[in-house]
Amino acid sequence: MTAILSRASVLAIMAESSEGTPVVPAGATSFIALQDDFTMEPAFDVLDNGELKSSIGKSQPIIGAENPKASGSHYLRASGSTTAPNYGLLIKSCLGAVSLASTEYDTVSGSAVGVINVDTGEGASFARGQGLLIKDGTNGYRIRCVDSVSTDALSIGFNLPTAPGTGVNLGKANMYYPANSAHPTLTIWHYLGNGGATQMIAGARVTSMSFDIKAGDLINGKYALEALAYYLNPIQITSGTSKLDFTNDDGTAAATIPVAWYKDPHDLASAITTAMNTISPGETATCVYQNSDGKFKITSTGTVLTLKWNTGANTANSIASKIGFSTGADSSGTAAATGYTSTTAQSFAAPYTPSYDSANPLAAKYQECMVGNATDYACFEAYSANVSVSTPRSKIPSVCAQSGIGSTLINSREITIQVAGPLNQFDADKFRKMRTGESTKFQYSFGTKSGGNWVPTTSGVIYAPTATITKCNVIDNDGVASLDLELQCFVDSSGHGEFYINTFVA
Repeated sequence: MTAILSRASVLAIMAESSEGTPVVPAGATSFIALQDDFTMEPAFDVLDNGELKSSIGKSQPIIGAENPKASGSHYLRASGSTTAPNYGLLIKSCLGAVSLASTEYDTVSGSAVGVINVDTGEGASFARGQGLLIKDGTNGYRIRCVDSVSTDALSIGFNLPTAPGTGVNLGKANMYYPANSAHPTLTIWHYLGNGGATQMIAGARVTSMSFDIKAGDLINGKYALEALAYYLNPIQITSGTSKLDFTNDDGTAAATIPVAWYKDPHDLASAITTAMNTISPGETATCVYQNSDGKFKITSTGTVLTLKWNTGANTANSIASKIGFSTGADSSGTAAATGYTSTTAQSFAAPYTPSYDSANPLAAKYQECMVGNATDYACFEAYSANVSVSTPRSKIPSVCAQSGIGSTLINSREITIQVAGPLNQFDADKFRKMRTGESTKFQYSFGTKSGGNWVPTTSGVIYAPTATITKCNVIDNDGVASLDLELQCFVDSSGHGEFYINTFVA
């Protein structure tokens, strides 16, 4: 018995074209850094069998619809490069959409502390919620978000201390924004020990996402996912790997194994057995997967069995490589009852060496938090903040689906922000906003700085343009009177989005 070393595990994420159809990792950047709280479970509904069988004991329970889950953490940060962060697919799946600015624009004359002017026609390249990294070499770099666009004038959520001059670059933002439909589903690959075993879920949706910010600590994000199907050591059979040529007492035949993703190797072994016996019913062939060594074995009740990996008519489309055989030679000369065991065990290692985001995790220091209206741009000296996004899924049952669930959709979104910081003497504005229901903005700018200026490839911003303060408690924090605020984000009367996350790229 060989133990699997979990700390050597790696995790890959892929966006799906069709919900529930697994997608294999496309390259080294398909992987994200894994923390040790990651879990994945093959959950099924367990149905109570009410039959009475001459006993006071219960009848065997029945396994019902599949409902696999996964959860884990990933530090909030930018990618450290010119691309979106690898883990960004999790944010996109939760919020629904993403856009990447391919061009860096700059300011023109007439910009003010609350309005950024860009050149004629360039306003069309900006949208509500989009992050601006205002690289003002004179007054210092600032991160702001667009509240609205009027032709080529960009109104920002929080004012600048000083209006920028002309020719000030505005950075390039990778913006995740809320959508009402078409949230992408994901395939999540977990390579345990990077070779010990592989578990995978398909049709996964992020149903909750949160970011925990505590002054001086690493900024961590947590994600929960629910999926349509779970696989353990899965094997994919395509049209190019679906044939098994063989000769037995009945003659020469070609079995066709159905094109599919098989839930585990035993699932595939059963399909091979069925395919061989369907095409040659005169005797019984058996394919088994051996848990002891990870190899497949094929036997027959007849006297002759040759597996024609090399000389068969379908060598080009042979299943040989999928089950550990080689097309370099036929398997022959052994008694049918003894059969043939594959020479190569199944491989459970990741198909690529992972290339992770190069930016380091961020400590919550030398960053910026703002709560209030446009003029409240002084940093709110928060001890802590927590941003929570809930996007529960609705399941659409189907008797035709293998899992019992045909598809899912996201039909609601709830975003809550909690912020705690000192209560300044004479300041009653947050309470006033709560009792009057006045719309309040929230912005948290994260990243690292060099010479006091934000570094584009490590920086980003969380922005909520419309929120209501629903809780404003005065608490004692080690002898300091403090505010404990709760904000609930909302969609305005025009249906504009209420929450955005941006990461900046080079």
